[in-house]
Amino acid sequence: MAALTLRLATPTDLEEVMNIIEAAQRFIAQQGFNQWQDGYPAQTDMLADIMAQRLYVLTDQIHIAAVAAVLVGVDPNYRLIETGSWLSYGRPYAAIHRVAVGAAFRGQHVGEQLFSALVMQLRQTHQVASLRVDTHEANQSMQHLITKVGFINCGRIYIDGVAPRCAYELIL
Repeated sequence: MAALTLRLATPTDLEEVMNIIEAAQRFIAQQGFNQWQDGYPAQTDMLADIMAQRLYVLTDQIHIAAVAAVLVGVDPNYRLIETGSWLSYGRPYAAIHRVAVGAAFRGQHVGEQLFSALVMQLRQTHQVASLRVDTHEANQSMQHLITKVGFINCGRIYIDGVAPRCAYELIL
């Protein structure tokens, strides 16, 4: 596999980004749980991320291998955490959302490369103490990935106050 590099997504990436998101939605459906099965993330979500310069792509210069949105600053969904606590409570953080690996790149440790590249990028460009991420309790693939790269399970949060998610944090 060619070397992968991280960069901000551009509007010309949107079609390929959506192909990755839609394949991830199908993959999750095959796993039998309801995360990303309600039309989210939609093209409008991904375009908003691109326009806000918070969508990163990991690319081999020809194809996008993986995507992730990064929100630097307070994420309202992370204000309340149950059955645990954040490791860096009250300190600046970045939240990673909408993570997906392209179907052609699955099984090649691309998710690990994505998170490693994001850690390096955010250390260089933002004054954050940690990274936070959440996932559905049944999303074993994502839980395996994020714990493998060093995230610690901190408890449970609720997306939009209703959808429970396992919450993780990595101190930088």
